[in-house]
Amino acid sequence: MISGIYTLIDGALVHQLRFETISNNLANLNTNAFRKDIISFSQTLSMNYVSVTDFSPGPVRHTGNDLDVALEGQGFFKVQTPKGIRYTRDGAFTLNAQGVLVTRTGDVVLGENGPITIAGGKMTITNDGQVVVDGTPVDKLMLVEFKRPQFLRKEGRSYYFHQGEENEVLAAAETSVKQSYLEGSNVNPTTEMIKMLEAFRSFESAQKAIQTIDEITSKMINDQGMV
Repeated sequence: MISGIYTLIDGALVHQLRFETISNNLANLNTNAFRKDIISFSQTLSMNYVSVTDFSPGPVRHTGNDLDVALEGQGFFKVQTPKGIRYTRDGAFTLNAQGVLVTRTGDVVLGENGPITIAGGKMTITNDGQVVVDGTPVDKLMLVEFKRPQFLRKEGRSYYFHQGEENEVLAAAETSVKQSYLEGSNVNPTTEMIKMLEAFRSFESAQKAIQTIDEITSKMINDQGMV
């Protein structure tokens, strides 16, 4: 009976992790290019309670802003941050005081030749990522993809850190760029709410079962003591 309680506790922990993961997904429903997390059930069975990221694409919407860029395909933007190179699909860019293309948090968006400086008037970004200012090409967005995306780790602010080998970071082969568009979150609110309700009910059931076993065990101990 004691082993049964341990099994129920393990199950309750899984459902709690599911609930927390789904809550975080819903909290980022309106975060640009957010990728939802899911529980790897094959791993939870072996007692490793791990969330993994679902890299399926989110919906793309038109913004009309020339500095907004969405990606179609598996590619990521390469960004220089104070902590080193990071990757993102959030293309809500802006220009800093020096006219350099940066993220909303001020980190430099890298091109094939380094930071991209926009000095001029009209900026156009072609489907292959070529940055053109007043009709003159100035650089090309550095777009990359990963041999094993499971080695990407979320770091907040829509950034990812790659924990794999450097040679597993590849030039994006089949990613196209859409200027004046942004990619949304891949979270489906209806689906996530249903999953949250299921996780909550499963957690409650496990909790009640633990309580029942505890009461039975206590009664058995008390009755034994009366003999």
